[in-house]
Amino acid sequence: MKFLLVTALFGIGICVGVCNAACFRTLPHGHIGRDPGGCINEGEIHEYGSRWRTDNCMDCDCSYDGSMQCCDVGGYVAEYDKKNCEVLFDKETCLSDVVRKDDPNKRCPHVIIG
Repeated sequence: MKFLLVTALFGIGICVGVCNAACFRTLPHGHIGRDPGGCINEGEIHEYGSRWRTDNCMDCDCSYDGSMQCCDVGGYVAEYDKKNCEVLFDKETCLSDVVRKDDPNKRCPHVIIG
């Protein structure tokens, strides 16, 4: 029973570490006495409480305190055969696939994190 509990806790710990690995949070961008009116992302101001998707497939939230959190939608390819395979990224679906360089119709084994 102790082994099962330790195994379960270990698994949860890995998930917490990996599941949030593709997110980041920023502090408010305001200057003393000056409110920018929202969160600044890639030079654009987003209203407090708003949500948006960036061109590089990040889902972002602007908190009412001016902080911003963005998370990678599709994750990123962490492991694959770089010599024989290449990553193809579809900006419409925000998904990556790994295919053989010599035959793009054949997929390569890979690991996606996020």
